[in-house]
Amino acid sequence: MIPYTVNIKLAARTLTGTLHLQNKTAVDWGWQGLIAQGCHSSILIIDPKTSQTIQVLERHKANVVKVKWSRENYYHNQSSPYCLRLASGDASGKIIVWDVVSGTAHCEIQEHSKPIQDLEWLWNQDASRDLLLAIHPPNYIVLWNGDTGTKLWKKSYAENILSFSFDPFDPSNMALLTSEGIVFITDFSHSKPPGSAGKKVYIASPHASPAHTKPASAISLAPTGAKKALNKVKVLITNEKTHMFLLCVHPPVLLFLWRCSAEAVTLNDCLQLSYLPSKRNHMLLLYPREILILDLELSQTVGVVAIERSGVPFVQVIPCAQRDALYCLHENGCITLRVCRSTTTQEEATDPEQSTHELVYDLRSQCDAIRVTKTVRPYRMVHLPPSTRIALR
Repeated sequence: MIPYTVNIKLAARTLTGTLHLQNKTAVDWGWQGLIAQGCHSSILIIDPKTSQTIQVLERHKANVVKVKWSRENYYHNQSSPYCLRLASGDASGKIIVWDVVSGTAHCEIQEHSKPIQDLEWLWNQDASRDLLLAIHPPNYIVLWNGDTGTKLWKKSYAENILSFSFDPFDPSNMALLTSEGIVFITDFSHSKPPGSAGKKVYIASPHASPAHTKPASAISLAPTGAKKALNKVKVLITNEKTHMFLLCVHPPVLLFLWRCSAEAVTLNDCLQLSYLPSKRNHMLLLYPREILILDLELSQTVGVVAIERSGVPFVQVIPCAQRDALYCLHENGCITLRVCRSTTTQEEATDPEQSTHELVYDLRSQCDAIRVTKTVRPYRMVHLPPSTRIALR
């Protein structure tokens, strides 16, 4: 197939509002087409078709930091219908499960007093539709019953946990992004906590200083077959004085959460970790100026998407499930679509046992950058779950 470029011309609808910096990741687009967005200590339920706020959930006392729609993929009938259920976590460590239609709290959960790092409904199992997994700082993962608020189990780890990702092909596999590297868990179960501390993996950088070099015993996923050098730029844009956000919708594909801020940077290693839903045993790591694709069976990097010096850094990536493609959000608000093609070098082809397919992601389309002022930067994008097929047309 001959690569081609398509210019996307989509009119954006903008919803303005004054949000807090801690609301930056509190946005989710549910299976029913509604957007949940944290706004200080409240949660707005927005219908993107009409750009109207149809419900406001108010019970949190602290700023909302995470919201997550329940997927509701369970048997239902007229006597037991689907309900709009949403989980939210705030900066004080409280989790609330909401009945969105009535606007009431179904249950409240409190474990610690620090902001919730991550939330996820366990939809890939048949034991219960109420299982909610949460990261409680600094290093705890806790499984809750989202219907009763009962704690089912709790597990602690040595490093501070930032986020997690489940293997879409095997729900017993889970990866934790920590302050020191990655922890792979292979025995995750809803019935009991993981029995081991997991497999710790450190991502080696050829430009790392000796003071930050890991011991030789640490497992490295540095590229042994890739031809490109890894030039990680450890920058994460943050600013505590941010107060204005803009919510821009490109129906029915993507949504971004914007923030207005002054220039400020702080060091961070990895912005995002995610299994690839289109390719078994593969994972992506997002850095500001590159995306690494890891083959977990080979324990090496098999793909690098790097940005040129004049290019705009990445903010977030959404991998597609039905095709090996990546939606990439950049700092200037531009969204690019990159589609994978597999390549094998001539030297590798002569020795099949030593051959390694290098994954190359070609740029297929992009939208224009959306800049309101010089101080506006994007922070988050989400997609309507059934709509990734539409985005690939």
